[in-house]
Amino acid sequence: MSSIRVPRKRPDSYQHGDLRPALIQAGLKLLTEGGTRGLSLRAAAQLAGVSHAAPYRHFRDKDALVEAIAEEGFRLLTRRMREEIEAAGSGDLLVRLRASAWGYVSFAIENPGYFRTIFGGVPCEDGAAPRSPALQEAGAEAYGVLRGLVAEGLQRGRLRHGDPEQMSLAAWSMVHGLSMLLIEGQLGPASARGAAARALTDATIRFLEQGLRA
Repeated sequence: MSSIRVPRKRPDSYQHGDLRPALIQAGLKLLTEGGTRGLSLRAAAQLAGVSHAAPYRHFRDKDALVEAIAEEGFRLLTRRMREEIEAAGSGDLLVRLRASAWGYVSFAIENPGYFRTIFGGVPCEDGAAPRSPALQEAGAEAYGVLRGLVAEGLQRGRLRHGDPEQMSLAAWSMVHGLSMLLIEGQLGPASARGAAARALTDATIRFLEQGLRA
């Protein structure tokens, strides 16, 4: 069962008071436990303890709710990567690359519901981009953390010469692939825990560095 907690409207209160965030948590809980088939605005309203009509003040339909969940997930992912970079306390580019990678992987391990929604739960028609400009902006910001480090490395001569977009996508693909393997349990449950996950991430990034380093 999911440990996601949904703030409910108090029985003695006329309104929820913080409904939009509560609906996002409710939607995340429903997606985590039952996938897109289990998600509806009615079900989210029930979890939040509000009327079935209340969610429509914030979301036009369930797709809009999924986009809001993904947007918040992207912003939390960005914050986690930046926190790890800051915590590394180093100006060395490769150290900061490793820190950003660990921020990405650890976020996925700790927030698999957000992570799966970000990269698989947002409906797109005919392969088109998501409808929400805010979601697109949040995704670009998250990718920009890695893209900025790669661009800096190229400018300073710390990374080998190459196309910054291709190099960023290659690095992202490796870290993302590792994250998915871990949260899907493909590497065994022990691999996704604490020191083991950190060691595996470091090994992956150091292998990647051999190809990127100047």
